[in-house]
Amino acid sequence: MGAKVSTVMPSGGATSRRGPPTDYAGPAAGRERRLDIHVFVSESGSLATGRAWERCVWREARVLIAECPAPHLPSSVENALRTVAADVARDHGWQGMGTVAFALDDRSGVFRVISAEAQAHSGAAMADCEPVAGHALEVRIDGCVDRRLPCTRLLVCGATRGEALRRAYRALSEMPGPAGIDRAFLMNRIASRAFCSGLTGTRLDQAVG
Repeated sequence: MGAKVSTVMPSGGATSRRGPPTDYAGPAAGRERRLDIHVFVSESGSLATGRAWERCVWREARVLIAECPAPHLPSSVENALRTVAADVARDHGWQGMGTVAFALDDRSGVFRVISAEAQAHSGAAMADCEPVAGHALEVRIDGCVDRRLPCTRLLVCGATRGEALRRAYRALSEMPGPAGIDRAFLMNRIASRAFCSGLTGTRLDQAVG
């Protein structure tokens, strides 16, 4: 993918809303990727954007793994996403934390804003959404299939993506209690050659089957 990036939706077209996350609307078939940019606006008006988090492993339109930084995402594309996310925050007068979600066509580099959610006065800071190491995985297991039940969430960090994947696999294998459906599915995905090579979303599903 080249450095030229286009967007099919200006920042002014995004909406600020509260409610459940958009995890339950999965990516379209093909090469579409779903990425989140967290934005923090301080009381003084200074603005910061974080690295891109990718919703990389899905099951039945549920996000089971998000990771940062997004694998094989060109810096030119990530910088464009962060610029648009900052524009959304300014256009809507955000204060505090917010998240702008994007759908990206991995082949053409064209992206669109699919949601913008402000969490005003949340007390969060930009550091709360940045990985504490070179690579971070947020793994959600069980409970998510019923939205009334809480998910078990694991935040796994490593100096490299490979180290984070190994730690995530080990953590899942050592979790106490019965092996849930999501846990077996996640271990299969994490150990797959396709995921280790950086495939995500529907491309990963097509490769693993």
